[in-house]
Amino acid sequence: MAGHAPDRRSLLRNEGSDISEASTAIDSPVVKSPPHHRHTYHRMASNGSFNSQHASIHAISEVDEADEAAEGPVRGLGIENVTTGIKASPTPIARVPVGAERSSVGTSPMQLGSSKAFSTISFDSKSSPQTPGSGKPLLPSPAWARFDDGIYTHGGEADPQQNIQEQDISKGNISTFSEDLGPTPPGYRGTQTPKTSISSINDNDQYGAYAPPCTTKNDIHTGRSSWLSVSIMCLSVYSTVFSGIWLMLALVRPRYGKAIHSGGNLTPATASIVFALFAKTIELSFVTVFVTFLGQVLSRRSLVKTSRGITIAEMSMRTWVIQPGFIITHWSHLQHVGVTMLGGITLLAALIAMFYTTASDALVSPHLKFGKWEYREMSGWVETSYANPYFIKDNCQTPVTTLMDPDNAGLTCLAIEHAGQAYHNFLVYMDTWATISALGVGESSDISQRPAPVGMLFDNTTVVGSWVYPNASNITANYEKYNRIINNVTVSMPHANVFSAARDPKNGVLQPAELAGVGEYILQASVVSPTINVLCVNMMEEELAPLTYVTWPNAQYSTTTLLPGQRTAWSGYQDEVQVLPGQTYLNSTVVDDIFEWGPAYGRQPPVFPMVPIDYNSLTNISVASSDSIYILAKAPASTTTNYTLCQMRSFLSPNCSTRYNVSGTVGGNLASHCDDPTDPMAYWKSVADPPITPSTDWRNVISEWALSLSLNTGVSNANSSTSRLLSQFITAEPSYGSAKLNGLMPSIAEALSVLSGCTLLLSTTSSTFYHYWAFDATTLNPGVYQNFNASISSQQYTSGYTQNWQAVFYLVLLLVFSMNVFCLTYFFLRSGLVTDFTEPPNLFALAINSPPAQRLSGSCGAGPEGDQLNVDFHVGMDEHSNHVYIKEGGISQASRNYEMRRRRQMQNFRSETSYSKLSNKRRSWL
Repeated sequence: MAGHAPDRRSLLRNEGSDISEASTAIDSPVVKSPPHHRHTYHRMASNGSFNSQHASIHAISEVDEADEAAEGPVRGLGIENVTTGIKASPTPIARVPVGAERSSVGTSPMQLGSSKAFSTISFDSKSSPQTPGSGKPLLPSPAWARFDDGIYTHGGEADPQQNIQEQDISKGNISTFSEDLGPTPPGYRGTQTPKTSISSINDNDQYGAYAPPCTTKNDIHTGRSSWLSVSIMCLSVYSTVFSGIWLMLALVRPRYGKAIHSGGNLTPATASIVFALFAKTIELSFVTVFVTFLGQVLSRRSLVKTSRGITIAEMSMRTWVIQPGFIITHWSHLQHVGVTMLGGITLLAALIAMFYTTASDALVSPHLKFGKWEYREMSGWVETSYANPYFIKDNCQTPVTTLMDPDNAGLTCLAIEHAGQAYHNFLVYMDTWATISALGVGESSDISQRPAPVGMLFDNTTVVGSWVYPNASNITANYEKYNRIINNVTVSMPHANVFSAARDPKNGVLQPAELAGVGEYILQASVVSPTINVLCVNMMEEELAPLTYVTWPNAQYSTTTLLPGQRTAWSGYQDEVQVLPGQTYLNSTVVDDIFEWGPAYGRQPPVFPMVPIDYNSLTNISVASSDSIYILAKAPASTTTNYTLCQMRSFLSPNCSTRYNVSGTVGGNLASHCDDPTDPMAYWKSVADPPITPSTDWRNVISEWALSLSLNTGVSNANSSTSRLLSQFITAEPSYGSAKLNGLMPSIAEALSVLSGCTLLLSTTSSTFYHYWAFDATTLNPGVYQNFNASISSQQYTSGYTQNWQAVFYLVLLLVFSMNVFCLTYFFLRSGLVTDFTEPPNLFALAINSPPAQRLSGSCGAGPEGDQLNVDFHVGMDEHSNHVYIKEGGISQASRNYEMRRRRQMQNFRSETSYSKLSNKRRSWL
């Protein structure tokens, strides 16, 4: 064409080339180009042979639905020229000689041969250059080619992007894409322009190269029985089932008990690894299933002709789940699709997948946790009655056997044990009082607010007793009533045999050693509690005369030179301690009602050989048929001139329960819980109206204790350290006002209670849990199990949260399970899978075999941005050549309707393919 610039001729012309203007016959020889000329390109028919027929070029007119024009000829495969949008001629095209000019001659065929001759090709006169001298067009002017729902269109005007440097064309830098659409559907009117395809040009090729469109080897749809469908379905079932189990475990919070413990088949460390492993597999399977679901939704939508297609931002959503950091690094994608339903679901899936293992660790993985209080019946091994002195003596651990010391082996061992336990407990108690005295913190005259008695059991369990009957311990009230100091305290200690019952395998309580040494449990036992009552009364020396042998008439005594005036009873004075003729009880005193002596109470008073000197004490353990022992102590004269007489006796209290708390990190704690009407484990709530009876056996146990602590050394003025300390705790009569306990120092009754507390623990070791002994023998060999009511709250490896804020992770487990159910339902309702075009390998193979998109211009270097992320794409298929490609959106609705009619008409000629079925689906709501 005359109006073309001279540089246009350089497209197919090299300097020094020459092409004749004359028309050539089909069999005329081909004018050979110089060796450096470009190769020629041939139009290849569908059957693989060269086509020598002329290809008519038609202009594309608008779609007329009523038009029923005859179906156009079926076109063969060709090569698409991206730059010009024309399809290659079926015959070779001779090169334009150097210096040849173009003219504006109208459309006329130019005869070209086969490989050695020219055959005829027809071009549009408006765009085709002319051969020199002949006025015949050689090639059309460049025009942009694009896909509209599978139809190639060729614009008459040059696209702005066609300004390609001609030297690039001569170097073969034009990539091509071609597609054969098969037969022209009925109703389509207008001529179709043949499109010339320039493939990759290679200077070393002797002949033109032809790049056919990609013909898919496999169907885009796979059935349910395919390996991919089966594997995805299995993963979906696994993820759904186990995420449901994980949610159930988090909600039910089961306690695993013996199933997870140290030394068992499943240790705590192994259990933690197993649960973490399953949680990770659930997370990975969920991610796989959801990404597959997302790919299926987008791929199926891209295949549906009437859908909105898919955008680049939507294609990147799968990366949110696989690589959550992508949301931050490419936050612009989130702006485009985050507000859509599918985008919101994907964003939620990414978040819950990211926190699933954390949620599993917080709610499902086994942790040591206290359970609810469990009321149950427990059993304990019982071998003896309460305070059996023979059992206690025989079970004292000593290397000195009865063969070595038949009479005193056990008593010697027992004396050492009494002294050791008593002094240890008393030192701990004194340490507490030393702190109170130094700091003045905790000072109180109320017995219930003063430091509780303490003890030690088996060197690993701290024992804490309880002060009971606080009203009887009110010194002020007693002084006002009797006009004398009455120091009356009662302490209840826990039952020591509960310690053994808690560890008995029959009860199945997990011990801290079985829980990696860090477990803990609390046991409340409805059993009796051993109790001591210590009653100390200040008496003047003349008031003690009925109880002092040396003051009796006709008493035999001696005086000492060390302490002038002190009387000492002779060694056989006990033989003279007899009741008067016609009497049943010994002498009466002014304190008979306080100590419950005499006929009204059926108890005999004690008799002491003498009165002790300051800082000393005497002990009476020989009262016939008595349940008590008595200690007579003398405080320093600076405190009071009176003497103090103390009575000690024991009984089993029904008003308490025993609580045992053991921890692998802190140790054991055995305590009594008393005088609480709301305590469901109090013994009196298990046994109705149990009687309270003092124990006569305990008198024999406490007697050995008193002798081992040297509380009777006052008979020889031995100045025992224990007696000296006890005498300093005696409460003196007030000089004015009312009497009360010293807030900075324990009383003598409190001190004696703590010192003798160890006897209560020894008396209940392996002893009965009841207030009575139901056997004839005092010792059982072998023993028996006794049941008792109990409640226990123990730490076991348990699923569930350990802190309240962790309950927020329930939402993660619930959403994962819900999404798994949704995805499983989706896969179940679909008959197999389609190719996931969002997967990078599939997307790359699809894009590289597809035409370029004008709306993505400029994105090939740094990627799409801005509105380019919203460009919609569809996956199309030429069902004639089975070529699948991705095409840019923006198609008019009229073209969509035409394409749907065209495909329905084409179904009359061929069977319905997978693509036809998928592309005719309705729009997806996702």
